[in-house]
Amino acid sequence: MKRKMIGAAAAYMAGLFFASFFTDPALLIVLSAMIAAALIIVRKYGARKGDYIVLGLFFAASVCAFSAYSAVRYYPVVAMDGKSGSFKGEVSDVVRYEGGSASYILSGRINDDISAKVSFYSSSCEADYGDIISIESCDFSKPSKDYFFDSERYYKSDGVFLSIGNAEGVKVEAKNSRSLKKLIVSYREDIIFDFRTELGKDSGDLLSGMVFGEKRSMDVNLKTAVYRSGIGHMLAVSGLHVSVAVFVLMTLLSMLRVNRYVSFAAMELILIFLTAMADYPVSAVRAAIMMNFMYASRLFRRQNDTFNSLAGAVLLICLFQPYVVYDEGFILSVAGTFGIGVFAQYMTKDMPKEKPLQKLIRSFAVMFCTTVCVFPFSVLFFDETSLISPLTNLIVVPLCSLSMVIGLVYAFTGGVFDLLPVSKVLNELVLEMSDRLAHIRWTHFSCDSKAIVALLLICTFMAVAAAALFRSRRFISICISLSLGAVFIGSGVHRIMKNSVLTVAVLGKGNNAAVVVCRDGCTDIIDLSGNYRSASYVRKYLMRNGISAAENAVLTAKVQSAFASYDKELEFTDIGKWFVFSDTDIAGASSKDMIYFYDKSVSIEHDDLHIRFDDGILTVGDKNGEIAFVKFSDIDSADSDITVCCGKAPKDADNSADNIIYLDDNNNFEIVLSEKGSCMIRRL
Repeated sequence: MKRKMIGAAAAYMAGLFFASFFTDPALLIVLSAMIAAALIIVRKYGARKGDYIVLGLFFAASVCAFSAYSAVRYYPVVAMDGKSGSFKGEVSDVVRYEGGSASYILSGRINDDISAKVSFYSSSCEADYGDIISIESCDFSKPSKDYFFDSERYYKSDGVFLSIGNAEGVKVEAKNSRSLKKLIVSYREDIIFDFRTELGKDSGDLLSGMVFGEKRSMDVNLKTAVYRSGIGHMLAVSGLHVSVAVFVLMTLLSMLRVNRYVSFAAMELILIFLTAMADYPVSAVRAAIMMNFMYASRLFRRQNDTFNSLAGAVLLICLFQPYVVYDEGFILSVAGTFGIGVFAQYMTKDMPKEKPLQKLIRSFAVMFCTTVCVFPFSVLFFDETSLISPLTNLIVVPLCSLSMVIGLVYAFTGGVFDLLPVSKVLNELVLEMSDRLAHIRWTHFSCDSKAIVALLLICTFMAVAAAALFRSRRFISICISLSLGAVFIGSGVHRIMKNSVLTVAVLGKGNNAAVVVCRDGCTDIIDLSGNYRSASYVRKYLMRNGISAAENAVLTAKVQSAFASYDKELEFTDIGKWFVFSDTDIAGASSKDMIYFYDKSVSIEHDDLHIRFDDGILTVGDKNGEIAFVKFSDIDSADSDITVCCGKAPKDADNSADNIIYLDDNNNFEIVLSEKGSCMIRRL
């Protein structure tokens, strides 16, 4: 029965991935080969004809379920992409911003016909959970996807396939209902306010993240420090949170000799409380289902284990949410749980643990095995992944767990038991340690090469296949070591090759542009538009490419606000000199690092690499060629191999020339000059 549950869950999830790749032939072929290899391995374990039938049925059922969901729910909705119409729906989620604006998730109908969930941003619409928003006329579009944030994937896993723009005739029908969700949200906001009031913003935000998974208002540098130090999983309500909360509860109830049925009911209450307060993230739902399986088996005296519980939870979630395979949190949660509950236990079961040092070594091995399982998906989904998480999970996570329990007790009792001062001390210690670790270059790893990421995933599958075929811990360890070595060496070679050529990255949103120039280990940043969001794009590019220092940063427009944005976003990047197009000192800037210029050109030289900004025109080049960045009005004055037109260009502009690139909404790409007259453009 156990093997069939695991096999059914694996087959069903494989079917969902298989169906999701129908539009990508290359990925479909690769996944087909992987599934075929998995079936061959299954045969080695003595699978019978009936086992193959079960696997085939669940695989086929998942493909059919995914296809049916797409046909009924997805395609009719996305057919409205680029079209106009009306919409009426109920507010199911609200995110409020400073200044009174808000982002809503609405569940309703397009043109009184097509059932859909949509996102809607408004700066004047004041609505709350349960209210009805009617829009007479609006434009529908798929959630935008760019280099900075893939909102299409983010929303797709939650069933939100369109966003609303250019809304007219917006009306709000206030229900004034005291719905359960509204009460939960209001209570959560009150507790978060208490956290921030008593602990301060940073410490309060950290506790809010650990208790509720709420990290939207967290400072970007604080979040980076937490993730680089390897404790980012504490900000997502998942297995650790559920396990700690249930362990504390069950320990207290056991000391009080409470009946096991009453204890089980109490556990259900705290699981519901945790998932509801965190707004039902899939990682928390998965953990809650697993906890139910584990304790229900004890309650009814049945056998169960982590692998079986994980398989059951995955199968249940996938049955009701076919698009959950697009959810990064779900994938990471499953990988992490498998790592700590299955893989790590298998790899360490023969390790001695009688003495304190032996226990410490075994605990480190468990954390390392868990990190290995999560590592491929962290590299795939995120800009950076921590390399020191096995160590910090031993040292820092216990402090976080204690602080989290204090926060949970405060939230569960409405503040009756207030130990938040203790939590403040713990959080400040955690934040200080995280900040120091985040500034050390070797504590984190990043990779911007799709080929290296693909290599990592292939190595991961090969290691899993080797584990299944040979079941030798030594052989598995060798496979993992070789795989990690191949990835790190490949990443190093990729960076060396990239440093040997001139790479010019054009970053930003819309018509805004910031340029990052890299060659021979030197990096220079030139902001051409002064838009406050450009700094975020530059930050992401530097992080993904493992760049922790830039020789120069040049600000050419709106310099006061631009400097404030870059100074905040590039906290973890050492900037040598700032060149600022201004005759007024920049507030809060160090005079020794600032060079001001007004009506003068700026010239930066690195051997044969030259960067010049003169009269609004930026020129970057070396012996292999030259790239010019100009406004459309100055495009005829550019004499270079490649010309990038910044800002708006007329709709009737001639875009037939091969050496002219019009930005508009087509920024976020790299131009690589490698040989004389040789140019390659890569979309980021």
